[in-house]
Amino acid sequence: MMDNNANETQSQFVVSYELLCLLKWLAENDASKLKKMISKSLSLGLRKELQFTENLQREDLEEMHHSIVEFLGLLEVLLHEAMSEEAVKQAVEKKLMPAIDHIDSAVCDDATVRSSIQKATAKSETHPELNPKELLFEELLKQWKPAKKTLAN
Repeated sequence: MMDNNANETQSQFVVSYELLCLLKWLAENDASKLKKMISKSLSLGLRKELQFTENLQREDLEEMHHSIVEFLGLLEVLLHEAMSEEAVKQAVEKKLMPAIDHIDSAVCDDATVRSSIQKATAKSETHPELNPKELLFEELLKQWKPAKKTLAN
């Protein structure tokens, strides 16, 4: 049997700010699509599963908790994949791919590159006279946090 602290630790999970923003946005902007998904789920078997909620056992509740964590994890992965695809799309539109290809991924992580692309493309839309490649490199330098053990330092 687990002690109370171990049980508390296992029952907690962290939801990222990005995922919270996604959930809020979906609730505010796509509620009708969510309702359609729920209706479809009900007709495809969810209604039957919901009828058995009266006889839930502890194992069932633990399985439901695990399912929620898995669902939120899946949403997180899908959100990051969509963000990466959007960043690539923006980079292609701004003709930044040759510049991005020269960025060493061992020195600068994907999240920093993606965020820099997003900020640079947003800035280039409001200031079309500026060079998108220079904006990208400027953003990379602003966001880059080199590790102390990196040889380049």
